[in-house]
Amino acid sequence: MNREENDAHHDNREEDGGGGGSGGGGANSSDNEPEGELYDLALATVHSYISAGMMPLRGRAVLEPGWQGRVPVMAHHNCVFPGETMPMMMRHANDAVLIAKAIRHNKLFGLLCPDATGNLVSGYGVLCEVFEAGAEEELNDLPKISSFKARALYRFRILNLPKKSVVITSFNRMKLVDVTVLPEVATRDSLCTMRLHSLAPLQAPHHTYTSGGAQARRLESSSSPWPPFVHDIFNYQRLRKSIQDFFTSIKIDKMPDDPVLLSFMVASNLVLSLGDCLALFVVDNALLRLHLAVGFIKRKNTLCCLSCLTEITDRNHVFPMSSEGVTGNYVNLGGHVHDVLTVREVRNVNLSGLPTDEYSWFPGYAWTIATCEHCDSHVGWRFEALKPTLRPQRFYGLCRHNLQPHTRQDAGPADRN
Repeated sequence: MNREENDAHHDNREEDGGGGGSGGGGANSSDNEPEGELYDLALATVHSYISAGMMPLRGRAVLEPGWQGRVPVMAHHNCVFPGETMPMMMRHANDAVLIAKAIRHNKLFGLLCPDATGNLVSGYGVLCEVFEAGAEEELNDLPKISSFKARALYRFRILNLPKKSVVITSFNRMKLVDVTVLPEVATRDSLCTMRLHSLAPLQAPHHTYTSGGAQARRLESSSSPWPPFVHDIFNYQRLRKSIQDFFTSIKIDKMPDDPVLLSFMVASNLVLSLGDCLALFVVDNALLRLHLAVGFIKRKNTLCCLSCLTEITDRNHVFPMSSEGVTGNYVNLGGHVHDVLTVREVRNVNLSGLPTDEYSWFPGYAWTIATCEHCDSHVGWRFEALKPTLRPQRFYGLCRHNLQPHTRQDAGPADRN
């Protein structure tokens, strides 16, 4: 889906409430729609638009913290967290050759994170493992792979990174780089060493926030030099409850129990600035990552155009159209990967071009380009159901890297008039 590069703007305004300044547009809440056929959330994760002829690959790379190796890496426009699925298309022959060689070796390649400015290499990235690939083709007697699907597995740091700043665009093409895998730490409850066996039943997860559980923690903290609130800052059950409340509000019910997996899931489903995203990525401690994420959740409630800060949508309009969550990575015909956030309603957007279901990331829906009404920047797409019985009938896919989270008082020019 790459019509933003080659389609003429028609400046079609949303006249049914989807934009054009008034707000409240986009897909109506499913609670208000008549009953029909609910969209199968598993369809989006298949990436059927590129998966014709793809074959699953056997084996799994298991790496220990501190592992070092040389892998092909390339730049990405944001931080990709372990657990995310990455559909990829290699449009340069040399990149396709490097991927084919990597698949024959250990199926690993890296995606680099930009720094907070988006212009330089941060020194960090994520190792991805190819789990599905198209048939090998021959190019000048060398095998090449042009399209494949991978899963992000391990955070890494570049070894021997030059002290001089390196521009991120220097990695637009794949290069071989030495990297080391970073550790994933999940510290225990700071009060566990002071816990009395007689109070253990009150510290079960479902008792932590009852009056008895709170009293037990106060009693345990009396043996510590720190007051109870200090221990609560990184208490996993407290953090998990805050995150569960947020996920319930955006219609995500399933959450992993493991702190490390949960921290990656939360980070993958938030819209953050590059600096905030990198702050979550570089920390090794899962509880610290969760603590930072909870702070971001409480502080940000509006999503604005990155270029002009015009309000585009609110956090309460976010909902999942994929079994992987409210966000997902999708690749267009030009090979550019978009990280897309799905929402029910938007405002202050114009539509460009006519709807088409060609190369649609969501089977059963036709897409139209959506641009910011104030500055004409590309912010995403509107998706409309091809069948009148499909629910939802309409929703929006917004580019996370073209959005900026803000509190309400930070609204842009179009919202202060």
